Amino acid sequence: MWVLGKLVVIGFALFPAVVLTAFLVSHYRKRIGARLIVRTLVLGAMSGMLVLSVARLLSQATSFAAPGFGEAFAGAFIGAAIPEEVVKFLLLYFIVREHKDCDSGGDLFCAAMLIGLGFAGLENVLYLLGSGEHWFNLGVMRGLLAVPAHTVFGCVMGMFAARAFRGQAPTLNWSLALIIPVMAHGLYDFPLMMWAELSSGQFERPDVIWYRMFLLLIAVLAICGVAVYAICRHELVEIFTYEGQDPDLHLPERWAVRPWRLLGAVFVISSAVIGLTGLCYVHSNELRGAFLLAPSVFPHAFGWIMRLRPPRETAAPARVAARG
Repeated sequence: MWVLGKLVVIGFALFPAVVLTAFLVSHYRKRIGARLIVRTLVLGAMSGMLVLSVARLLSQATSFAAPGFGEAFAGAFIGAAIPEEVVKFLLLYFIVREHKDCDSGGDLFCAAMLIGLGFAGLENVLYLLGSGEHWFNLGVMRGLLAVPAHTVFGCVMGMFAARAFRGQAPTLNWSLALIIPVMAHGLYDFPLMMWAELSSGQFERPDVIWYRMFLLLIAVLAICGVAVYAICRHELVEIFTYEGQDPDLHLPERWAVRPWRLLGAVFVISSAVIGLTGLCYVHSNELRGAFLLAPSVFPHAFGWIMRLRPPRETAAPARVAARG
């Protein structure tokens, strides 16, 4: 029974990453190739193990920070955002970019998201296995926030990597492929870590700080949600536009797209209802409102992404993905 219970927790932890991976694979399997898909997912899990291997050093590096804002800032950027995104970036640049199946910017765009999903899957399993009897509640929150967040960071990294591959200011775009995800990741983690610091008794008005951090988190989630939708809406066409002598340019089958459009509609409607309910609670019950509103943002954005349709043919004039 103990083994069965752990398997249930592992399956629950992996489920959000599996759903998003299945979406990418169903759309881009012929585009990126099975070997590169497997390689990037494994690399994502490896990036998680590499970060864990230096966790002790990272904890020492953040120990100099003063309690309160300083410790939360150091934990968000030095303890999480910088090492995690640097490892992902290095794997994308030195291994995926050099892989024989990586022959277009679209391949790098998809691979960056898959690396993020591999990392998120492993991280989620470790968090839930160590959470004891609270694994379900934690798993729900992480499945709606942390796993999509890693996909967003990978999406942003992949967009700049794709631009660099296509010869659009390579030095600048490779630099932005690292800098922007680090900034987004750090700003996402900072309010969460500030909430953890509020119990330390370092603040005179913890309620005010809690509310400001809530507003910051919602702003970061909203900006990331809009950005990931805009990026995917653009790349969904760009990666199927002829990018030179690329032999593996294939559109997904129409039947493979329809179920995801239906699931996307479910995500959009249900997350909108939950988010609006959270807005109603924000002023009367801030805690309940936050725990309804914040987790609804990414499902809403990814619902619209799943509603996107690739172009009907791989033609250079195609520019905008249709949305039904």
